[in-house]
Amino acid sequence: MKHLKLSRFIVASFSGYLIWGCSANAWALNLRFRPSVFLQEVYSDNIRLAPKGEEESAWVTAITPGFFVNGQSGRYNLNLNYRLQSIYNAGGDSDIDLNHQLQFNSNYIVSPGRFFVQSRSSISQQNISNTRIVSDNFTGDRSNTSTISTFGIAPTWTPRFGSYANGMARAGYDRVSSSEGPLSDTDSFSQNVMLNSGRYFSKVGWRLNFNNRINRNSSGEEIRFQDSNALLRYILNRKFSLLAQGGYANNDFRSTTGFSRNGFYYNFGGQWTPSQRFSVSAGYGNNSYVTVFISPFQRLQWTTTYRNNDVGTNTGNVWQTNLRYFTPQSVVNLTYNEDTTTVQQVLFEEQIIPFEDEFGEPINDADGNPILFNIALPNLIDDVFVRRRGQLSYSYRTGKSILGANVFTERRTFQESQVKDEVYGIRGSWMWNFMPRTNTFLSSGYQVTDTDFSTDNRFDVAFRVQRSILRQLNGNIEYRYINQSSNNNINSFDENRITLNLMAFF
Repeated sequence: MKHLKLSRFIVASFSGYLIWGCSANAWALNLRFRPSVFLQEVYSDNIRLAPKGEEESAWVTAITPGFFVNGQSGRYNLNLNYRLQSIYNAGGDSDIDLNHQLQFNSNYIVSPGRFFVQSRSSISQQNISNTRIVSDNFTGDRSNTSTISTFGIAPTWTPRFGSYANGMARAGYDRVSSSEGPLSDTDSFSQNVMLNSGRYFSKVGWRLNFNNRINRNSSGEEIRFQDSNALLRYILNRKFSLLAQGGYANNDFRSTTGFSRNGFYYNFGGQWTPSQRFSVSAGYGNNSYVTVFISPFQRLQWTTTYRNNDVGTNTGNVWQTNLRYFTPQSVVNLTYNEDTTTVQQVLFEEQIIPFEDEFGEPINDADGNPILFNIALPNLIDDVFVRRRGQLSYSYRTGKSILGANVFTERRTFQESQVKDEVYGIRGSWMWNFMPRTNTFLSSGYQVTDTDFSTDNRFDVAFRVQRSILRQLNGNIEYRYINQSSNNNINSFDENRITLNLMAFF
């Protein structure tokens, strides 16, 4: 019932956006609507993902109608992908299950260079516990899955005050709801205000920031993240600047770990920029930092920041890095970040169905394969946690192949319960268009989930052959093997699965 109300709200919002955007620029709107239906027949030799000796085999049938919408104009852009997954005998229960799955993003420019509105929404199914995990809606225990619904809208004003200042003011509303489990439904209200000095201040520059987010949970206490800060820059010459920063952190959430401290913070320092390809900035105070930017050539950019904070949500030694290298055939991304967040915020940021590939090019059609759960998510509970996440990804494409590899690690420390968990893994994939209208896909991954309650090692491999039968009809056959071993026997299982897919587009 909860996500049915949200679905109605999403449809109403989507319709309103279409009317609003189309009425203003109907002559320029390029709207593409493509319905589809997918048929899947799945055989599993361990339909309940039971431990060794308790396996049961079964067939599962799924019919999934859906549609894809892409709209573009000079001022409006939207992407919407929706599926209604109807499954018979999921988990071997002989019932019919209906699962809504949605990804919606839009951006409407009300006044060019002045005012725009962004919105997004999603519906997906995810694991409640990150130890007893399933990867989709076909197998396993349904009691450990929840339907997650999200919606967010953020109008943004970007005023210009002549040559004196440029500004940005954003007011956001986000909602995250869960159909099952202990996770609260959450309404989040955020305000972000920034004011930068303009060209008039050629020698002395300044910046003012205010960021505030309040999470109101249906059960549990209200959570607030708030930070106000100011920066003053004095330009000595083209290469050197003096910097002074100060601010106030005012966060409110339950914590027994001591990672978060409220109060005033400051630092004094400078920046050295000998060229456009290299710069170093540093500040000393109760929140000290050093930032290094390097770009030895146009296709490589790398920024690394070290902080030593006495005040804020992440105190102590904090690291951040972001490296990106790209060519027409390859992309390399390396990131590491330490932040403080909530499970609801992580779920809101999830991209259920991607609209762009690894190279930033649009994906206009669904491939018809089942949407997999994110098996690296934390437990769905109401708690603030400190997250330390590093990730290295590589993508390479030739005329007929796309290769991908991804390595990640994420450590979490929950602030109220003091529970700690760590998830790390590696995944690789190869898509090969080895003959006209036919391609193969090979994927394999290994993941370790280490919590206070168990340590689970998960390995999976999948091989798929896909054929374009007719212009609007595709088919594929896939074999998938999953092995999970755990020091808690109930979390250990093996599964062999064969899936037949037919995908019709209209």
